[in-house]
Amino acid sequence: MAKKKRGLKQHSEEQQKQYEREARLQYGPSEVNATIERWNDYSKAQQDAIIAEGGQIYSDLADAMTAGKSAGDTAVTEILDRWQAHLRHFYEPSLDRLRGLGQLYNSSPEFIANFQNIHVDLPAYLEQVIEAYVDDLETAELERMLAEDEEMEQRRNNLSL
Repeated sequence: MAKKKRGLKQHSEEQQKQYEREARLQYGPSEVNATIERWNDYSKAQQDAIIAEGGQIYSDLADAMTAGKSAGDTAVTEILDRWQAHLRHFYEPSLDRLRGLGQLYNSSPEFIANFQNIHVDLPAYLEQVIEAYVDDLETAELERMLAEDEEMEQRRNNLSL
């Protein structure tokens, strides 16, 4: 059985610059520059706390996986809520971006290696639980929109009486 190994590896400055170049190509320079500016606005103590928070979230997910908790479990959902809130330190994560991160965590060699530092099976687990989490968020959003539509239809019907 695979045990927890250690935490996330910190990137070198050179690696970080490479990730920024790749992100600019994928997401556009203005979005990436805004994220970098946001990050640079944090104090060193805030940056350290944000990094520690992220590491704790992924460790908590590894613990949930080891405990046999699956997608949709309340504990997993609560951790993923923290994960989504954590991403807001950098940018506003859309549902598509969340889903894409889950896929990237289990397809990018860099992400796979980094998450395997926490637990060898964590990348696949992250993809699975994030996929289900985003599906649930999308369903909730669709249900909210349908309820709004029904409410508006009811108001129109009441006005025409």
